[in-house]
Amino acid sequence: MTTLVQAPVAARTAPRGEAPSLMLAAICTIAAHHGIRTITIAYDGYGDEGQIETVTLQGDPDEETQLVPEISMPDDPCASWAVPYQGDASEIETTFARAIDDLGYEMLAQKHDGWENGEGAFGELVIDVVGRKATLEHSVRFIETESHTHEWEG
Repeated sequence: MTTLVQAPVAARTAPRGEAPSLMLAAICTIAAHHGIRTITIAYDGYGDEGQIETVTLQGDPDEETQLVPEISMPDDPCASWAVPYQGDASEIETTFARAIDDLGYEMLAQKHDGWENGEGAFGELVIDVVGRKATLEHSVRFIETESHTHEWEG
């Protein structure tokens, strides 16, 4: 008896610079399916430590009250992109929650690498699911120094 074995399909790759757009597209597809309209990723870091603090998923406002409902994190699989320190990104299968975290960290790494160092930084990445776009509002902390030099001769 002969058993046919299919060779594994090679993972797709893409240049690192394209990874955020590819990750965003996959996330928006799953989010739209669950009625999610906005995803807000809040992050904070300093002293060489940084992390995503919260992820909030919101739906459409209620027609009568205009209150925006918060939606629970779906437990769905999601295609995403693993991005190594150097080299191309590779397509992977992960969870929806992990894909959101990975997108947040990758967008920060590409636009504000080292955001968690020294006095650090904080901000929010807001994803408009319907518009399929993400906006990063980033604030950098720093210690200000004001120096003065004075000379006198006698």
